[in-house]
Amino acid sequence: MFGKLLWKIRWKRIILLALLFFLLYFILASILPYLTQKKVSAAYAESFDPQEFYSEELGSERVLCVDENLDALLWRFRLMEQAQKELIYVSFDFVDDTSGTDVIAGLLSAAERGVQVKLLVDGFSSTWILWGSEAFQALASHPNVEMKIYNPAKLIKPWRNQARLHDKYVIVDNTMYLLGGRNTSDYFLGDYHEKPNIDREILVYDTAPSNDHSLGQLKSYFSSVWNLPDCKSYAGKDTPKAQETREQLLQRYEDLKQTYPEAFTSTDWIGVTTETNKVSLLSNPVEPVNKEPRLWHSLVQLMQTGDTVLIQTPYVICSNDMYTDLKTIQDAGTQVSILTNSPESGANVFGTSDFRLERKTILDTGVNVYEFAGHRSNHTKGLLIGNRLSIIGSFNMDMRSAYLDTELMVVVDSEKFQTQMQSIVGEALSQSRKLQPDGTYTYGENYTGKNENPIVAVISVLLGLISRPFRFLL
Repeated sequence: MFGKLLWKIRWKRIILLALLFFLLYFILASILPYLTQKKVSAAYAESFDPQEFYSEELGSERVLCVDENLDALLWRFRLMEQAQKELIYVSFDFVDDTSGTDVIAGLLSAAERGVQVKLLVDGFSSTWILWGSEAFQALASHPNVEMKIYNPAKLIKPWRNQARLHDKYVIVDNTMYLLGGRNTSDYFLGDYHEKPNIDREILVYDTAPSNDHSLGQLKSYFSSVWNLPDCKSYAGKDTPKAQETREQLLQRYEDLKQTYPEAFTSTDWIGVTTETNKVSLLSNPVEPVNKEPRLWHSLVQLMQTGDTVLIQTPYVICSNDMYTDLKTIQDAGTQVSILTNSPESGANVFGTSDFRLERKTILDTGVNVYEFAGHRSNHTKGLLIGNRLSIIGSFNMDMRSAYLDTELMVVVDSEKFQTQMQSIVGEALSQSRKLQPDGTYTYGENYTGKNENPIVAVISVLLGLISRPFRFLL
């Protein structure tokens, strides 16, 4: 009897030790491969010419800035209605909440009328949603729908989980696309959430499509990701329940036509868009590995073509190399300003915590820092360079965007479009406070900041200190 008890205790200890060993392995294997951050390769650095992003002649691609969340949902309906042959939908975070289900209904409606629909989602943030979603199952089981998951989560190879698909875009045939920072959820689409995030996308309409244009570049980029062996197919089962759900989704889409009739009327694509000289695409490597920072390098080179730069980002988590780059740009004569969320307005707790500890380091690069304090958190990612370049996309000013994730930014050369962007960004600046070198502030004319709970501030600082050794993964 006593011997059996010892045997049971011994096995419990063995199991406990095995679990602890696996936990230690999981943590170390998730972190160690990313301790050393890569430099951009000499081949890429030599091949990149910032002047290629400018043109002195009008191009065929026209653009529209989409800033409001309800408009973003309605433009998705317009694009899905426009599709005749192929509809590509890519999202980092795709939630089957109200707006997400609206989008699923739109994709299904397109598939029903014969459009080939391709849906690509990130494997870490969206896989668990797919498994439990009747709407996703119904969509994935349609014969005209292909769905893939980028780099599904892995327990045995935890280092792979750090590399995410952070892209967010919609492509319609060989005609147009919508790209930016919005995930597919109520925080970003429609007017379903009490406290939605502010965000930005760019609609690009090509009047004379070519593989050399940004639309052609984006389609090529999509193919390079879609065909990776790390993208796994996901097929729903065509069960009676799936068929019933499809009928409900199609009826939902018909109801949306009654709710938002303005999204289902003909669109004057020329009339709603602005002419450009040139539109180009910037991206990171697509493989789920520790990446060389191609997109960040490209942005640094482009920033040096203007006398002023304004960077809009939800948060700032820079590496030493990124700080050095900012200082180099400043020393070369370009005045850089960063517009980011104030600590009390930021939605990303790690970004907020890191910013509290890094304020002085950021200021030491010579940049101007503006803290946005509007009534909603700002999730916008973009740059204004000189008086011609406007850049919009998914790239946060952090190490994850620079070294870990897939990222996309659209570069627009157009004085007319940048004038529009300056007006939009100017309104955000008016709701912000400027951080001075001595730690004091000056305030924009429309600043209405709120008092922060001191306990929350202390907790945020502590979280920043705790997460400091791992900030390159935040």
